[in-house]
Amino acid sequence: MYSDAVHSGSHSKAPAIRPERLTVAGHWLEFLLDAAHQAGVDLDDELARQGITREQLAAPHSRAPLHVEQALLQAALTRSNDPCFGLHMGAQVRPRFLGALGYAAMSSATLRHAMALALPFQRVTHELLVPEVERQPGRLTLIWQLQGPPSALDPQRMEIFSAASITFGRWITGAVVDPLSVTFRHHPAGDPAEYERVFRCPVTFGAATDSIVLDDRVLDLPIRDADPEVHRISRTRVQQVLTRFMARDNLIGQVRAAIQRQLLDGAAQLDSVATALGMKPWTLRRRLRAEGADFTTLLDDERRALATDWLLHSNRPVSQIATDLGYSEQSAFNRAFRRWFDCTPVSWREQQRL
Repeated sequence: MYSDAVHSGSHSKAPAIRPERLTVAGHWLEFLLDAAHQAGVDLDDELARQGITREQLAAPHSRAPLHVEQALLQAALTRSNDPCFGLHMGAQVRPRFLGALGYAAMSSATLRHAMALALPFQRVTHELLVPEVERQPGRLTLIWQLQGPPSALDPQRMEIFSAASITFGRWITGAVVDPLSVTFRHHPAGDPAEYERVFRCPVTFGAATDSIVLDDRVLDLPIRDADPEVHRISRTRVQQVLTRFMARDNLIGQVRAAIQRQLLDGAAQLDSVATALGMKPWTLRRRLRAEGADFTTLLDDERRALATDWLLHSNRPVSQIATDLGYSEQSAFNRAFRRWFDCTPVSWREQQRL
């Protein structure tokens, strides 16, 4: 689970992607267009020049090539005559600009839980930037890494994501969330005092990394609109979006995504998953075997992932979780759980909530 990265300081890197295949989410481009509008800039002509409509951006799971974001961001920067456009764009972030993540984060229990959701979802929003987390005593450092070719717009992107991260944390907690420090590898595009006004902390330029350093205690701030039931629903949607995104060019990933969708709607079986993927059951079985996998193991993996998530992040009774995962009776679920973790679901839930 990626949430462990927030607690233990382990790193998680996205798989390498060819530059020409890098994409951004439609909701991210909607955010960019709105920020440009707030700056008095209309980018509809540039959007049309890229062959994209606002309706397409608003469609579920919509994505656009990185070069489209590049063109829009460059136009916004040039036409606004604001050298700190990226900084100001990030400071205007709201849940509706973050897709499925926005409402899942704002219904989380604490900022730590929201961050655990946000970090892996980052690759869905914008494939170019990859977050890493480092832990030191009493503090957490979020470091932005690039996985695409260098661009003159990279400093603007770093400022967008850094400002958006802090602003969103302030917005969903309704509390003072000020970093201990912020660092950028680039030099300031505008008045350095403007950066300190937005971040409300020392900002260093020409540093070795693009990073945000947080006092670990702020991560335990409660979310003002926390709602366990809304969070359960929206968290499930985030997981589906992430699984779907990661499975784009991977048969095993596609099978996992189909199993997950069907488990959320009821039972998942080889025949129904094969049908969902447009192939015959024996064809799916053969292709999985060629990949060194089998359906039973993948189903078991997805049941385990959903079981731990529901036990940890919902108040569903164990008997209901067993039914929802397709087990004929709770005793069968208990046996599977003992095989996974050498304990019962009830004892595991109690241990995790200490």
